[in-house]
Amino acid sequence: MEVRSEMGSEVYPVCLPWEEESTMYLIKWIFTTVRREIETALRPLGLTSPQSQTLYILAMSPGVTNTDLEKLLLIDKSSVTSLVNGIVKKNWAVRKSHPEDARMKQIYLTEEGLKIHKVAERTIEAIKNSVGGTLSVGESETLRGLLKKILRDYHPADARA
Repeated sequence: MEVRSEMGSEVYPVCLPWEEESTMYLIKWIFTTVRREIETALRPLGLTSPQSQTLYILAMSPGVTNTDLEKLLLIDKSSVTSLVNGIVKKNWAVRKSHPEDARMKQIYLTEEGLKIHKVAERTIEAIKNSVGGTLSVGESETLRGLLKKILRDYHPADARA
């Protein structure tokens, strides 16, 4: 369910009472909106957002393992396995034996994977640039600084007990 804002045509999802006027709610809504736009742009390429992120990691760090991907993508082991199986099946990546531990596999992009990664990267960059035009350079720097401050000072409730 969505509601129109009082100020105009903006449409926001209904929020819970404790989220109303919350900075975290706004951050979540911005993230969700941009992510949807990226997913919509990647769909014609046959890519999902997690697949695109994985291809990016493989382009930047060839030979990463499933364990590396778990940490870098912040997802669990079974999700990484499914993700890697999918990109291997599409011939975007291959698994090779690790030189020091035969039980581990390193993952590398194929030529086809590198090509699709480059197209996806340009597509995402265009979306990020269109979103980034809203704020001035100074405003963007200030916002990033404030968000980093929140993240740095954040302590989960269960850690405070």
